Amino acid sequence: MGIISNGNTVIDNGAIDANEVDTTQIANDAVTADKLADTTVSAGSYTAASITVDAQGRLTAASSGAAGDSNIFPVWFNQNGTYTANPATTKIYVYATGGGGGASGPVFSQSAGGAGGIGLAVIPVSAPYSVPIVVGNPGTGTNSPNASGSAGNPTTFDTNTIVASAGAGGPGPGPSAPGTPGTFSVASPATLVKDYTPLQNNASFQLFPGDKLNPARGIGGTPVPGTPGGAGGLVIYENNIG
Repeated sequence: MGIISNGNTVIDNGAIDANEVDTTQIANDAVTADKLADTTVSAGSYTAASITVDAQGRLTAASSGAAGDSNIFPVWFNQNGTYTANPATTKIYVYATGGGGGASGPVFSQSAGGAGGIGLAVIPVSAPYSVPIVVGNPGTGTNSPNASGSAGNPTTFDTNTIVASAGAGGPGPGPSAPGTPGTFSVASPATLVKDYTPLQNNASFQLFPGDKLNPARGIGGTPVPGTPGGAGGLVIYENNIG
């Protein structure tokens, strides 16, 4: 076997047992980087990196991520029409909600209207970029006995690219459960960021903490008496206003 004596190396052709070398036989900084085993991580710089470290503190995986967006500005607020992106814009965020359904008329099991679908999507854009927008109207409620409230209308961005469907009217006569809520769906080139529909009836819900630009919420109408639903809404945020 190999022999190490008094810090001086005298090694024959045999192997060195695991217990034959400890830190007292290795000078500080004696093991250089070239003597370390290569990992599978490629040498280089990583941005907004995601890394994996093993139990020995070695970096075993690394990849670059996407940095957070900056210079995000709201440019469109709840109106119908044709949206045209600023020529310098490369990405937009679209926050949309469908119109809420109206509540049913007075019966023993009067029902609230369903909430409109609500969510946030991101779309890459390049100039020129123009699309049609339709913001959903609310459904009407009713005070007529046993009558159902009416459904709201969907909010759409570029027809089918982003659709926040409307909430259904409260059923009447029928169960006291509210009308069916809407949904939030996206198609290419849009990518879903978050479907907030489950939070639609949460009074404290905000898209961003402290956000004062929250559009209409598409809340379903409340019974006794039957009230209309909330209007839909759509807000667009651009990543560059030039």
